[in-house]
Amino acid sequence: MSVFTPTTGLLGGSLIGLSAATLLLFNGDILGASGLASSLVVSPRKTFTDPSQTWKLSFMAAFWLTSRLYIAYVDKDALKDPSMNSNSEIPIVSSLGFIAGGFLVGFGTRLGNGCTTGHGICGMARLSIRSFAAVGAFMATGIFMASGCSPTCPFYPYLRTTYDSVTERLPTESTLAVGTALASVMVGAALKGLLRKAPDDASAEEKEELENDKRKIIPSIVSAAFFSLGLVISNMTISSKIYGFLNMKGIKEGTWDPTLVCVMGGGFLVSFISYQWVAGFNLFKNSKAIECPLGQEKECGKFNVMTNKTIDNNLVIGEALFGLGWGAAGLCPGPAMFLACAGYPSVLMKWWPSFFVGALLAEKVKAIQNKATNKKNN
Repeated sequence: MSVFTPTTGLLGGSLIGLSAATLLLFNGDILGASGLASSLVVSPRKTFTDPSQTWKLSFMAAFWLTSRLYIAYVDKDALKDPSMNSNSEIPIVSSLGFIAGGFLVGFGTRLGNGCTTGHGICGMARLSIRSFAAVGAFMATGIFMASGCSPTCPFYPYLRTTYDSVTERLPTESTLAVGTALASVMVGAALKGLLRKAPDDASAEEKEELENDKRKIIPSIVSAAFFSLGLVISNMTISSKIYGFLNMKGIKEGTWDPTLVCVMGGGFLVSFISYQWVAGFNLFKNSKAIECPLGQEKECGKFNVMTNKTIDNNLVIGEALFGLGWGAAGLCPGPAMFLACAGYPSVLMKWWPSFFVGALLAEKVKAIQNKATNKKNN
């Protein structure tokens, strides 16, 4: 049974919202965990070499370091699930469940352009009709999968196992080493971007643009720290908290856990307030609303906020598939990033590789769609 924890849920959710607000107000960027992660494989060259992408590397480096430091020095038991200790027969995700879940989340979030952070915390906060549709889609299928995957479900033997039958459930020295190596790569790439200098023949405009890119680094580091802390404090890194909400059978059984509502609510509220200070996205009149991010120079600084209002097949299908993967493995990209940092083998070695494969495949599908559309228009 998952215990309702409204205080930590609201606090953690507010920190996640503060993470989104920091990126928005200082950098003009959107907090999207799935987009940040998938960019590493969908467009690796651009992510690692384009100065405008350096903030993403610094964000991920800071996120990994914050996560590791929190587990090592603040709360070593933060990722332990009390529900598992009280009942060794509680069904948990199998190896195939992690693989299937990771693939569906990777494919779905890339096709639908967002996950619980991009659509749920940021999109709904700016009252995007697309994001409301996306959240409705992945919540519906997430609830369907988590509630329906019971012992009578034909997929149950493949997606679930029992706690005492899992041999690789805890971090090992090798997986911790992998996590450390990945964090080191991110830190190295971010430092390279920070030390990057404009070519001697660069124009004044190009030099200023590079400086603006560098100005994004510190806010992205602060945002990443807030995001990491928000996830672990809210207990969204513990899968039983996710299942406790998505499994609607718990309402009848008296075990339903609405903590996720507090997390999403806290994140939404803080993020919504931040949009009231952005010109063009504020719901209420605000004479002090800004047209350029606080950390950027007006000459080349801008808000990179989506304005697309179209609810298309890719959005609905993609987010529905994401929800199925979320309900199958109990993970969305943010918590999965934290668990990978902590060296959890099934997440690091099964969920994430499958996520990247799914994201790459979705990108191929979108490329084919675009090619067909262009051919039709011509």
